[in-house]
Amino acid sequence: MALLDAAIKDMNIAEHHIKSFEYFIDNGLQNIVNSNSTIEPVIKPAGVTEFLIKLGKITVGKPDIREIDSTVRPIMPMEARIRDLNYDASMTLMVSYIADKKVIKEKEVVIGRMPIMLKSKYCNLFGLSKEDLIKIKEDPNDPGGYFIINGTERIIITTEDLAPNNILITKDSQEGILYSAKIFADADDIKVPHTVSLSSNNLLYVTFGKIKRFPAVTLLKALGITSDAELIKLLAGGNEDMENTLHVNLVAFPEKTEKESLIAVGESLHSVHPIETAETNIDSLLFPFLGRTNASRGLKAEYLIFVLRRLLASAEEKKEVDKDHYSNKRLHSEYYNMDMLFRFVFRQVLNDAKYNFERGIRKDKIPTPEYIFTADQLTSRLRSSFATGQWVGGRVGITQHLDRRSFPSTVSHLRKIESLLTSNRENYRARDLHGTHFGRFCAVETPEGPKIGLTKNLALLSRISIDGVSEKEISAELKKYGVKVLWT
Repeated sequence: MALLDAAIKDMNIAEHHIKSFEYFIDNGLQNIVNSNSTIEPVIKPAGVTEFLIKLGKITVGKPDIREIDSTVRPIMPMEARIRDLNYDASMTLMVSYIADKKVIKEKEVVIGRMPIMLKSKYCNLFGLSKEDLIKIKEDPNDPGGYFIINGTERIIITTEDLAPNNILITKDSQEGILYSAKIFADADDIKVPHTVSLSSNNLLYVTFGKIKRFPAVTLLKALGITSDAELIKLLAGGNEDMENTLHVNLVAFPEKTEKESLIAVGESLHSVHPIETAETNIDSLLFPFLGRTNASRGLKAEYLIFVLRRLLASAEEKKEVDKDHYSNKRLHSEYYNMDMLFRFVFRQVLNDAKYNFERGIRKDKIPTPEYIFTADQLTSRLRSSFATGQWVGGRVGITQHLDRRSFPSTVSHLRKIESLLTSNRENYRARDLHGTHFGRFCAVETPEGPKIGLTKNLALLSRISIDGVSEKEISAELKKYGVKVLWT
């Protein structure tokens, strides 16, 4: 009991919400700006050959309020609750005008307001002692981990989804398909589901983007591996059954050269410029997490070979990947959900900024950064999503009103996990208690009815790791345990 008490005192029950939010503000916002760092207006100032609007550092302040007399002062959460206000802070962005490679104007402008999570390091309550919190009429035992929008406490629900960029091999229920390897490719601003399938007549197909059931061997040739002997060696590795399968595919799909294969890809998309269309789709949509340029085609070919070998081996052994094993799941908290929302809204803001610049430009006058970036637009879109729970991609219920019926109810709500599976379908296996839930989830806390097993609660002492660990450090540790490098 003493150990349990010590652990609870040491760990904030809303820690995963707070850490995830802080990581988004510290790293996610700047990553989004960096990936959309340049605006190139069509209409340029007079006498300028090349003109760019460059976006630099984005900064988030502390929650404040502008009163009716234009005075700005810090605001505390209790005041925001009582006065039905938003507990948010201003965001500033460094904007530079570059004409013919020379900076002609540089200014930090306010682009909107970001909702701030209570008890995070960006909150005005951060670092205050118990006595200080009582003085300003705040609950010293409140765990934080939520937002205040229009005076209402709103929480972003942690969601459970299949791990991205992971190979999930299952028996396929589609007619004529024996086994399929599904990969939910995720590269920050682009998400492309992939399916690599083995048909009942031993033909191998790849589906991604608008390319449906395209021959895998032809795609490998389009990626640069044109030798049949090399393909057989790389894919089969001396396995006789795999070699026979590949011979069947090479006879069924006779394209020989890289150009012929690229034309076949482009023609499958009904393009009048098949080679260019094929290269664009392969570079931008095929395994985008490995790169999105033509320099990454060799790596993509090696990865596709790896997936095909896994698929053929699983079909031979009649084995499937247990997608309900928790190593194949990921929990998405504030960082993932806010990154998705802000990335979408910020792109719209940039489009409007470009339009405002082109509309406001005159022969002898260039519109100021304050003119082209209107703070109200980004603010209203963020507040709307937080207040309603309606998110990007038609998803609903991402934010919910925090349950305050009792302290245990609040704790339960802060540690709730919602599956993205729809509750009106059976999904029996996804609802079952899995062995890998032990120590991670409460075996009892789940609602009865349609959501049983799809809504879970974190065990009291379980923690969620967040992004930010160095990939080089992880790779070095894995090599110590004997993990082999598949490609370099």
